[in-house]
Amino acid sequence: MVLSQILMREEADHKVIRKKYNSFNSYKWLISPLFRVFYPFAISSKSRLERELNFLNSGNEIKKPKVYSFDTSLKEMDREYIEGDVEYCDGSKTGKLLSSIHKEGYSLGDSKLDNFICNQEGAYIIDSEQAIKSDKKRYNYWDVSFLILSAAYYNYSNKIGFKRFLEGFSKEYIYWQDYQKRAIKGIYSLVFLFMPLQHLYSLKEAISKR
Repeated sequence: MVLSQILMREEADHKVIRKKYNSFNSYKWLISPLFRVFYPFAISSKSRLERELNFLNSGNEIKKPKVYSFDTSLKEMDREYIEGDVEYCDGSKTGKLLSSIHKEGYSLGDSKLDNFICNQEGAYIIDSEQAIKSDKKRYNYWDVSFLILSAAYYNYSNKIGFKRFLEGFSKEYIYWQDYQKRAIKGIYSLVFLFMPLQHLYSLKEAISKR
């Protein structure tokens, strides 16, 4: 199932990413109400485009691509190409970025590690089509839990790598202590039922560490 198509082209002095927002056409999304227990996910291509536009055009210091142009009828957006690689996204960089996102009152919803890209300047969020502005802290807790889960699978066979990710993230994410108090409570913790067994100890250690 492809939700968005990404194409890159080169202009005279810069690269441009064209993103086309596709409609959901898979039976898998019949279970979307289940996911909405955790977060108010947008399903339609129009809604996802609008959410991403609102987030990317928000006037703040969050590291994110610039929007060059968009077409709501074609459901397309041209935006800045960010040089970098997800492999450089350690816990420290993602912790700093998620801190700035949550500090500005936004939640991502789809906060998996693949939606970040990192370079020497830090981490950037490159997919924000589920982002909303909300004062509901549980959506932020969901962001943290889902990011940690995705980092666990990204480091599936690398226990040390996952442990280091958690160490870096917990030091740089400014709301970590608040998250610790609630990490094993509420629906946002249910995602850890899918945590790889080999990473459970590192997760428990990071959450309980004071």
